[in-house]
This record gives sequence, C-alpha cells and structure tokens, in this order.
Amino acid sequence: MTDRATGTLERPHARPASPPTARQRVTSLVESSTFQRFIITLIVINAGLLGLETYDEVTARWGGVLTPLNRGILAVFVVEVALRIYAHRGAFFRSGWGLFDLFVVVIAMIPASGDAAVLRVLRVLRVLRLLSTVRSMRRVIGALVTAIPGIASIGALLVILYYVGIVMATNLFSSISPEHFGSLGQTATSMFRIMTGDGGLGDIVEPIGRQQPAAWLFFLGFVVITTFVVLNLFIAVTVEALDRQKEKERDDDPGPANEPTPADGLGTTNGAPPSNNNTAGRDDELLEAITALRQQVASLERRLGDLPHHRGDR
Repeated sequence: MTDRATGTLERPHARPASPPTARQRVTSLVESSTFQRFIITLIVINAGLLGLETYDEVTARWGGVLTPLNRGILAVFVVEVALRIYAHRGAFFRSGWGLFDLFVVVIAMIPASGDAAVLRVLRVLRVLRLLSTVRSMRRVIGALVTAIPGIASIGALLVILYYVGIVMATNLFSSISPEHFGSLGQTATSMFRIMTGDGGLGDIVEPIGRQQPAAWLFFLGFVVITTFVVLNLFIAVTVEALDRQKEKERDDDPGPANEPTPADGLGTTNGAPPSNNNTAGRDDELLEAITALRQQVASLERRLGDLPHHRGDR
C-alpha cells in the first residue's frame, strides 16, 4: 500500500510463520550440535565398555552392570538412526555415512549366540561410528578416498623399485650371504627388513659391509629411495587430497568453519531458519529503495509536464 500524503510505501503486515512440522523438528534435533555431542559421548563410553568386557574378572564381577549399559546404548543408537531416516528419508540411504551407521547398528543387533557367536566380535565396529560423527575424521577419510588413485600410482612405483632392488641384491650378494640373498624369496624378505629398519642394517648389511665396503652405498641408496622419497610422496599426495577436501567443504558450506554440521552430511547446517531480524532489515532496505525510486519518478514526471508550457511561451 502507498501513503498518498507522503508518497512512501507502507510496510505490509508480516504474516504469522507457520509452526514447524514434526519432520522439521526431528531434523533440527538430529542436526543440532548438542545431539551430536551426546552421540559422540555414548560412542566413547561404549568403546570403553567393550574393552572392559575383554577382562574375565571384570565381566564376572560387573557383568550385571555392563550388559544393561551396552544394551541401553545400543537402543539409543537404534533410535538415533530411526530419527535420521525419518528426518532425511531417501537422502539418508544415498549418503555413504548414513549407510555405514545403519550397517554398524544392524550388526550390533544380531544375537551373539549359536552359529552367530563370531559376530560378537563385530560389536567393536560401533567405535568406528566416530568416523561418521566427528567432522574432522570425516574429512580425513574423504581425503584418503580421494587420494587412492595417487596412492596406487606411488605404490606401483614402490613395487617397481623394490623388485629392481631385489634382483640387483640377489645378483650382487648371493655368494657373500646366501642365507639372506640366496634366492628372490630370501632377498625379498631381507630387503623388506632393510627397508622397514627391522634390524636389517645391523644383522644383514653390516656383515656384508665388512667383506665388501661398497655394499653400504647400494643399501643406503635403496633405503633412501624406497623409504624417505616414496614415504614423502605418500604424505604429499595425502596432504594435497586433504586440502582439496577442505576447499570442497568450504565451497559447499559458506558459513563459519566452526559451525556444527550434521553427522552424515545431509540437510542444512544446523536446521535453523533464517534470522527474523535479518529478514526485517532486508525488507526495510528494499522499501527505502522503492520509495526513493518513486520520488525520482515523480520528480521526472513533473519536469516532463513543464516542457510543453516552456515551448508555448517561446
């Protein structure tokens, strides 16, 4: 509406906001930082309980307490997954982290008795839910998955260098140390111990070095190339993938970096609607701009209306 006396626009009455639906309330709950911290706390407690159950004396004394606690925590996990499925519907099953959480909870619900007793060991997979709940861990896992092609290429390079070193060591040192370099299999084991530093330099290389001093150059070159150079390549590829993962998250989420996000990457950042104060401020700015534009148009109309009178006077 326009105020004819002042030529300004009247701000329309704001319509009352409709109350949030049940699904919106559940979405806000499961995506809230408080709920996420609660689930993380339960996962850590459950991990401690699973470790205590490995001690027979603790199980014999406190089994009546540990078992109900484990079942209660599992019940909370089941409710949490059910709420997330209700909140996100089909998007939950399109999320890899959502499917992982569902798999872990379903495995934990299988009775660990009879032929399925071996599945009791799989209960420890519940600890892995920290990977899907903590944002920094999700980022690291995502970076590792992204870095798989680069890691595979570096791994192939390492295999080639390792095989070349095995063949060369067999030809060079089979006569000096046949117990370590008599065949490709023995050489592969010895070179692996040298590469990993598992006593290979002292037990294998040192006796050969006393008989053939130049052998130290070969083994040191092998260790430097296979261990330090290739290891640094692995680190470089992983760090680069982690940087790309951070940039991707920054592009997908323009909000503050420390703002909590949902565990499975579904929905909005915190499930909260935009601030009413921000919306009102934008409305006021828009009304002021429209009012100024109307005043300029009215002034232009008055000037155009005066043009014929000036022409007639001439």
